[in-house]
Amino acid sequence: MLNENNDRLSLVFLKSQIRYHQEFAPFARRPLTSNLIETTAQVFDIPLGKAFVWVNFFFLFLSGVLLYTLSRALHASQKQGLGNMVVYFLSFSVLFSFFPPVFSYDEPLQYCLILLALWAFVQRRWLLYVPCFTLALICRETSVLLLPALFFFCPGLPDEKKPWHTRLKKYAPLFLPLLFYGLFIGYYLEANDLWGATQNEMSSRFGCFLENFENTKNTIESLTSLFLSLGPFLYLTYVVLKRKAVSGFDKKWLHAFLLTVALNTPLVFLTSFARESRLFALPLFFLWPVFVQLFSNELRLLTKWKTYIQLAKDYRYILLFLGLTLLNYLLCFKMYKKLGLRENNYFTEYLFVLLLLLSVHFIVRRLKTF
Repeated sequence: MLNENNDRLSLVFLKSQIRYHQEFAPFARRPLTSNLIETTAQVFDIPLGKAFVWVNFFFLFLSGVLLYTLSRALHASQKQGLGNMVVYFLSFSVLFSFFPPVFSYDEPLQYCLILLALWAFVQRRWLLYVPCFTLALICRETSVLLLPALFFFCPGLPDEKKPWHTRLKKYAPLFLPLLFYGLFIGYYLEANDLWGATQNEMSSRFGCFLENFENTKNTIESLTSLFLSLGPFLYLTYVVLKRKAVSGFDKKWLHAFLLTVALNTPLVFLTSFARESRLFALPLFFLWPVFVQLFSNELRLLTKWKTYIQLAKDYRYILLFLGLTLLNYLLCFKMYKKLGLRENNYFTEYLFVLLLLLSVHFIVRRLKTF
């Protein structure tokens, strides 16, 4: 949505992207965001580019409110709910939503609908869940990858030691959106004569895998994109699951997250451009609403001044910190930029800060362990 220097809104570029999403088959079958942008432009008599900004930033703001609401429904305190919102908005795929090559378009609306559906799920309000999740599927069909974790782990719901076939009967409404989405997509493709274009697009999807790993530059960019989106969350999940005592509440969300990572990540590498980091973010819907509740102990390690005073007294930890920081600097500001990857987008600065925080946490945990 920005110009090539990332310093000004480009209305011409935004208009071209909206038309592209309306005409190109993979995006044309997801009409909700485009229709909302068109309607907003007509009602308020503003350019399509400005309507894009209005619509997407409204839904991005609303998604934060819905995340807070979901957190509170999961028994988070006000501070925990606000903390979850902060983590959500500072997550790479959200903070850089509209920077190239992330290029978010349908995601703000999709995020709102998924969060509404998750709230309805934990409240067992199926009459709200079904239409919300159906619309989330229409926004982006990959929303379906959340369903296995919702069914097998039922995060946010009381423990039920019942066989899967018994739970299948009880949670049958969970899968009703698949039926309604199937009816919609069949009608929509037929009415807009998109069957042929969709078949051609699906058959060419696997060419993305070759481009993701075509050379060193693309490989580094693809893996960095994955790390920026999921790296810190996977690290904290590993740390928490290493504990001997993990509550049932925590396990449900952590296992739901890991299962969705296992389903979504290979699919992104195989069928999409991995540099579009937002595509890796789908599993985070199982961590964002409960992040502070799950990882508060680990976050607390970074805020204790006594720990840093203790670290400063041991030269081995000082040398380890300096060594890791030097490697971090060389990786982010030397090697990464030498590959000719995009500059002037603050990705390297974000990556440096992220690795610095993880390095500090790693060292602090070693101190606590030994």
